[in-house]
Amino acid sequence: MRRPFLIAALGALLLAANPAFSQEPIRIGVVLPLSGQYGEYVKRYLLAPTELAAKEVNEKGGILGRQVKIIVEDSRFEPASAVSASKKLADVDKVLAVFTGFTPLTLPQLPLAAEKRYLIMAPSTEHPDLTKSPWAVRMTPTADKAGIRVAQLATQLGLKTAAVLSEDNESVRLTERAFTAAFEKAGGKVVGVESFKINDTEMRGQLTKMRAARPEAVYIIVSSGRPMALALKQMSEVGLKPKQIFANHLVEDKEVKSIGGNMSEGVIYTTLNVAPEFSQRFKAAFGYDADANAGKHYDATMLLFDAIRRAGTADDAGKVRDAIYKYGEFKGVLGTFQFQGTGEPGILPAVKIVKGGNYVTYER
Repeated sequence: MRRPFLIAALGALLLAANPAFSQEPIRIGVVLPLSGQYGEYVKRYLLAPTELAAKEVNEKGGILGRQVKIIVEDSRFEPASAVSASKKLADVDKVLAVFTGFTPLTLPQLPLAAEKRYLIMAPSTEHPDLTKSPWAVRMTPTADKAGIRVAQLATQLGLKTAAVLSEDNESVRLTERAFTAAFEKAGGKVVGVESFKINDTEMRGQLTKMRAARPEAVYIIVSSGRPMALALKQMSEVGLKPKQIFANHLVEDKEVKSIGGNMSEGVIYTTLNVAPEFSQRFKAAFGYDADANAGKHYDATMLLFDAIRRAGTADDAGKVRDAIYKYGEFKGVLGTFQFQGTGEPGILPAVKIVKGGNYVTYER
């Protein structure tokens, strides 16, 4: 007759003896465009690495004796939806931080984060205004740095004219403007700048105009793999054949090979280098290769977890934020980041080239 009491007592003892079971989980939010044209890319390279990091840390006992719970919301690539989803995560789920991405979705969330006092982890967002907020963190160089580096490369190769095909996105426009300014300062001339909307699949008109300008270089700047693949494929179809194509790391996306064929061969691009060990571990978990964005989101998640340990709490976002801003040198799967009082990571872009279908360090 006393067995139910004994079972309940034993259960209480077990809970008391194991903080990982007796405490509430650490809640981390994710607000990303999981539906729409970019949905599959986002799931593979922005959501998956955060989930992998949480799985790994939970399997090792969690953080401060607590498990991590990831709560995911779909922003549908609508700024209003992104803000609404973040508000729900803050008010209902009481999250410590929200992982997000894409400049048009990230920047509108910043005032809410300041009001509600939670962290905005935007690992791959390159817009300089992001870290003007005292609640934001990135794991990527700002947009201008990639443009300046590509301009330097084009100049070193002796290219005199260039054209740019870019997504209609404020962060992308910053990259284009930085490239144009640096290239023309070095004596080059930008003979055409064409853009496309985020859901466009037809770029032949823009590319035909660029072909008429006969640029020696073409720089493609996008925020997801599919438009990169379409741009490369349609360049070939309209007969646009510059001496050199430059791009960003999205040339590595698997859709580039499946849609763009071998048009990516010889493309020089800016990126951050992913550690081979992480690449192997990521592929074992998901069945496909990691790209730089996967590394950024994984590193950001692990940085947040370690900052919680350093702060000694997961319930005070201000203390966790300060632990990140004062972190100093953080060694991640993309290299060494330097946090010196802000959410800027102090890291510069590397350069690679597509060679024989492989992605290798560019050496001139």
